[in-house]
Amino acid sequence: MLLLWRPPWGLFSEGRNEGFRAGECEMTYNRSRIAEAGAVIFHYSGLDQEEMPWKHYRDSAQYFVFTSMESPNYVMHAEHRSMSKFDGGFINWTMTYRSDGNVFCPYIESNAAISIFKRDQAWLNSTLATKSKLALWVVSNCGLLRGSRLRMDYVTKLVEAGLPVDRYGKCFNNKEELAKMSSADFNSYKFYLSFENAEHCKDYMTEKFWRSGIENGKVPVVWGPKKSDVEHLAPPGSFIHADDFESPAKLAAYLLYLDKNDTAYREYFKWWCVLYQINPPQIW
Repeated sequence: MLLLWRPPWGLFSEGRNEGFRAGECEMTYNRSRIAEAGAVIFHYSGLDQEEMPWKHYRDSAQYFVFTSMESPNYVMHAEHRSMSKFDGGFINWTMTYRSDGNVFCPYIESNAAISIFKRDQAWLNSTLATKSKLALWVVSNCGLLRGSRLRMDYVTKLVEAGLPVDRYGKCFNNKEELAKMSSADFNSYKFYLSFENAEHCKDYMTEKFWRSGIENGKVPVVWGPKKSDVEHLAPPGSFIHADDFESPAKLAAYLLYLDKNDTAYREYFKWWCVLYQINPPQIW
């Protein structure tokens, strides 16, 4: 059994449901069952509310696990939280998006990954046939963090260099327009700007990369995580990284080139064929 000490930010809608099962493991928020738990999981927003020394039950055989899906920069500077009072061995394990953590918890879940790997040649060809627009970006954090400001500046320079980017979200006062967008329109874009709010934050690749990009059949254009981190986690050849270009203008020119060169654009889906080593689908 896993005891979830508090739901993220106190909102049960943001956490697992009571009684959720993963394999043979049951999850509960019922603290009266703490003695049954093999591990107690603390979301950073809930852990921050506790005082030291620990006043609750703890068995030496239990693991106390810290979990977060946010960048440290966001936790410290946007939410103004400090975890330092828990230094000194209170936490045994970490469960985050970092691949070097004790429990690796990326932004793509196994059911989504399995669905991607089961796609066939017909899905790929029909998806690529719908691509009629160039680049999409949805963003709501405009200037809260240094990374937020840097990415806004970078995208502004892409647009100034002539790249058509359809921009939506709180930052552009058009969330209602985004909500009205049909799935056909959403999926008609060739590229998604997977620009994170943190620069060079290890392994920080959020739903902007996995869901809006890979899962939805768009080529992610990445800014934020180091290219080496993306290469470590993403399908090879599935993305374009801003660090490979001398300037936003050079990146804009390359994306415009790919828009006009279907063969070159399709190279970014070649990784999919590698998954089918036996009798790979013929899409070129």
